[in-house]
Amino acid sequence: MVPLDDKAEPNRADENLLQVLHQRIGVVAALDASADPRGQAAAEAAMTIVRRALWYALLAWAPDNCSEPMAYHGARIVRLDQARLWVLFEFDAPLLLSESRAAEEDLPPFTLFAPEYVLPTSSLPPPADDLPLPPLHPPVPPFGPGHF
Repeated sequence: MVPLDDKAEPNRADENLLQVLHQRIGVVAALDASADPRGQAAAEAAMTIVRRALWYALLAWAPDNCSEPMAYHGARIVRLDQARLWVLFEFDAPLLLSESRAAEEDLPPFTLFAPEYVLPTSSLPPPADDLPLPPLHPPVPPFGPGHF
């Protein structure tokens, strides 16, 4: 599992905090495609067997920090080489942010903004632009919209 995205809906309340945060996670599946260089058999397995197993494991499960169960967002082929097909399955874990949630978790109230305690950007790791996948031998051009 890899964290993919973290987006918040607009605040629903006028004077208080009532906001839904969508935490998207991904599950990367690497399937054997060596028997079929075009990857058709592996793609069919990914879209039936692997997807069904992930649905069984993750759908309707609410992680501890989430207010609603996980929801399926979709799947896409990340990469195909002569030996493997890499498929990314995406799931959404909604979390309701509110003032009462902060009280339930015994968080201290936000009363002071002290910019001198902000970490310098040089100490933060650079953001990852892509999934960490092994190098391809021989190199294959990237797949995406319009390449199929």
